[in-house]
Amino acid sequence: MTAASGGPDPATLPASGPAAVLATATAAQVAVSVVNFGLPSIGPELAEDFDLGLTMLGAVLTAGLLGSGLTLVAAGVAVDRYGARAVTLAGTVLGTASLGLAAFARDPALLIPLLFLFGVGTSAVPIAGIGAIFRAYPASRRAWALGVRQMAVPLGGITAAVALPPLAHAGGTRTALLFCAGVLAVLGGVFGIAGGDARPPGAERPRAEVRRILALPGMWRLLACAALLILVLQSVLVFAVPASEAAGLSRFAAGAVFFAIQIAAGVARIAWGRRADTGGGARRVRTLVEASWTAAAGGLLFALALHAGPAAVVPAVILFAFGALGWNALVYVQAGEMAPPQLAAQSVSIVATLVFVLSAALTPPMGALAEHAGWDAFWLAAGGLAACAALVAGTLRPAPRERPASGASSGL
Repeated sequence: MTAASGGPDPATLPASGPAAVLATATAAQVAVSVVNFGLPSIGPELAEDFDLGLTMLGAVLTAGLLGSGLTLVAAGVAVDRYGARAVTLAGTVLGTASLGLAAFARDPALLIPLLFLFGVGTSAVPIAGIGAIFRAYPASRRAWALGVRQMAVPLGGITAAVALPPLAHAGGTRTALLFCAGVLAVLGGVFGIAGGDARPPGAERPRAEVRRILALPGMWRLLACAALLILVLQSVLVFAVPASEAAGLSRFAAGAVFFAIQIAAGVARIAWGRRADTGGGARRVRTLVEASWTAAAGGLLFALALHAGPAAVVPAVILFAFGALGWNALVYVQAGEMAPPQLAAQSVSIVATLVFVLSAALTPPMGALAEHAGWDAFWLAAGGLAACAALVAGTLRPAPRERPASGASSGL
């Protein structure tokens, strides 16, 4: 960043303008999310084609997420050392090849490791995308831009729900997986070219600095906040529809609940991001606290609304999702700005690793909690977790950002 101007250093900007960087980073993440969050839309077809039980089907559907979650830190180190373009293009090649081979696999013993490799390769996409947005946008617009980019997650799920079932019906799961591979090759390749490099020419190649990042003031509290909020997010995404059906809502009404969650998620990411950018990015922490308290109130109201019918459930779940699904960009931008500029990608990758791994590992125990404790206790617990996140977030200090001053530029 150029300290004197408070904006990005022209030496580190990608060749494309900020809007193009944001559009291509979002599109590439959509391509990844089609697989990571969209394969459940053809879960029955996968189970039939590969003769899978529920346990094996679950392993297939989470293999990509697991591969990404376990390699995000390595992807962050690679982006910091070698630049976003090279790492993104290499990861896109690996991810595309893995999906192509998976399309022709007939044995789940091959399908699972191939989808895992897809996750390993595409772990570069979210890290490089966030890094590119950091370079392209000043602090006064950065959280908003990351919020737009985070919309790629629900967009990927919606794209998969629309495209994959007809493809699987027409040509089997092979056709659906080849479609995913083609989309990734195109959108990942375009972003790799347009996103530029995270490292200016001649810059020192940073080493893995996980210990240094974890020692940053407030980092462990930020990680604790993210851990609490990802549990709340997964509660809404995975269990709101089953809870609605268990409360007696029709399948159509439960579908309306799911649709409302997706719309609220998209709006929340932009709205909270724009609010966090107020005052040149001075409201990051306060906005994270506000989003957490909104989720806490939403959890309580949703628990009550399940006893009052669909007219109460839909507005309650909109409020719940608005708080519970809009915080990701706030946490990521806070993590990136807490670290030295040359370690921003690694810092974001550490938080993202926690988010990915916890979302994959703790969803089954959360289901067991709902089954044994009941939905009322489950949603009250989710609201309580959000309240704890708000209290933890309130202890954070705003991360240092670019300020008008004399001095040199940084490499981000």
